[in-house]
Amino acid sequence: MKKFWCVLPLMLIVIFVLTITLVIAGEEPKGTLSIICFQGYAEDDWVKPFEEENNCEVKVTYIGTVEECFTKTKTAPDQYNIVSIDSGRVKPYYDAGLIQAIDISKIKNFNKMGELFKTHPYAVMEPGKRFQVPICWGAQAFAVNVGALGKKLDPYVTVKKGVKTLSYKVLKAPEMRDLVAIVDEVPNVISMSAIAAGITDNPFDLDEGEFQRMIDELTSWAENCRTFTAGFDGVLSAMANEDVYVNMVWGDPAVLQELENMGIGDNYASMLPTEGTINWIDGWVITKPTTGTSLDLAHKYIDYMISKDGQIQMAKLVGYGIVNAEGAEGYGDIVFEKTPWYAKSIEEFPVKLHIMIAEEDYQRRVDTWNEIKAGL
Repeated sequence: MKKFWCVLPLMLIVIFVLTITLVIAGEEPKGTLSIICFQGYAEDDWVKPFEEENNCEVKVTYIGTVEECFTKTKTAPDQYNIVSIDSGRVKPYYDAGLIQAIDISKIKNFNKMGELFKTHPYAVMEPGKRFQVPICWGAQAFAVNVGALGKKLDPYVTVKKGVKTLSYKVLKAPEMRDLVAIVDEVPNVISMSAIAAGITDNPFDLDEGEFQRMIDELTSWAENCRTFTAGFDGVLSAMANEDVYVNMVWGDPAVLQELENMGIGDNYASMLPTEGTINWIDGWVITKPTTGTSLDLAHKYIDYMISKDGQIQMAKLVGYGIVNAEGAEGYGDIVFEKTPWYAKSIEEFPVKLHIMIAEEDYQRRVDTWNEIKAGL
């Protein structure tokens, strides 16, 4: 009997520990956050800790194009809580009734962002209400196989502020036929071909004459292209396999880093368009059906992404320009070596930037690009 009473406390402790362990192991997540975004904006490195910290489940859907993201969100807005979109998509999402205003009082790190990102009106759809919070920015550039092209590039290269830039003329040069590609995304190809056609005041609001000039320019590009690329993997494959030597857009640090990892990085460079380029500001919007716990999680995730830690992760993984300078320590060598403009203030950019805003008629632009492709 004495032995029993001596052992009893130990047995109770074991039972207690086992019970707590089973409860914790079997505890259901208290909420779900569903995200639809481009690759790089919801990665395990920070999503898993976020799930643990908030006892929630994060569901991620990756998309490859702007159009795909809009279509999926419009078809089933209740299936997603936050969506990554650029500055030019905020108004279309708002006009379609897909998004709600973001409660900035719940975004503790909002005031740590650079002034342009806090004050540019692209995200203000109603007085005093903001519908997107940015997380990073980038400019559309060329990915170029400088090793393969060598001196063929010389007629199209200019030096601006110590940086080599490449003219849009390379895309329609006869000697470049089937050596070039452009990304298969309407917001990029339409506005950039407008800039190349000399429309440099506002390439997002074209009158009839300007629209025709854009069509002529873009058609000449399309006729010269070997292919149209989509998404990170499509661009990487086309460049690494030398299917093309120049790819308009996606001359970004992530692509360059992957080429470096393949051991062929020395052959490749990112080159900004000499005539100017479009500047996207990517960020998060919250879908209108999002409420309750999912809404709380949405605000928390957005806030994390612009915190110092979140911005370090962004700088480290995708290498684009960040909106909170506290995260600059995350940049890798590839940024400083091949896209140094991202490690500086956006105000110091080497070529003219056009911050993407809603277009004069987005659907007409979609239809026009599809017609150009169908006519090849």
